[in-house]
Amino acid sequence: MGNQLENQIKALREIYKEIKKSGTKIEPIILGKFALTVYTQGMYPAGKITLLYPDLELLHKVLKNLGYEQMGNHWVRGDTVIEVSNQFELIPVAKFNKIDVDDFQINVISLEHLLIDMMNQCVEGDFTVCDLIKMLMRSYFNFIDFHYLYRNLKDKRAVKEFKEMRESILKEAN
Repeated sequence: MGNQLENQIKALREIYKEIKKSGTKIEPIILGKFALTVYTQGMYPAGKITLLYPDLELLHKVLKNLGYEQMGNHWVRGDTVIEVSNQFELIPVAKFNKIDVDDFQINVISLEHLLIDMMNQCVEGDFTVCDLIKMLMRSYFNFIDFHYLYRNLKDKRAVKEFKEMRESILKEAN
């Protein structure tokens, strides 16, 4: 594990601990590229941690108390950058996974939601992201809820692309 990733995990542990101390049962959910870092076990490092949390006041207070300095939607302490997401529309619908990291659990947006988000970049021509999607699909094929995935995609091109990738992976396996 790289030094940056170790610092990011340490930062998450502190943030989760401080939020828990406040008495709330709600924990932040990790989104974006840091979710990809978690699912690839650090193979694709992210420069920042993106957190989704409904109580912005509490989250901002926790970050400030932990020594982070606010810069727009970002909070910075040393080389650790926390982005506070405002994608609140995800809160009622987002599925997430509890993932063990060292000695504590973090909430990470579901692989399906991460793939949906990434596919939007893929269909716009980001072929590196397309390759990452294929890699994730191969690694987690038996765990992906494809029905959920197709049902939640808004872009018809994305549905077509996922179906083609799925077929290609199934052919590789046979």
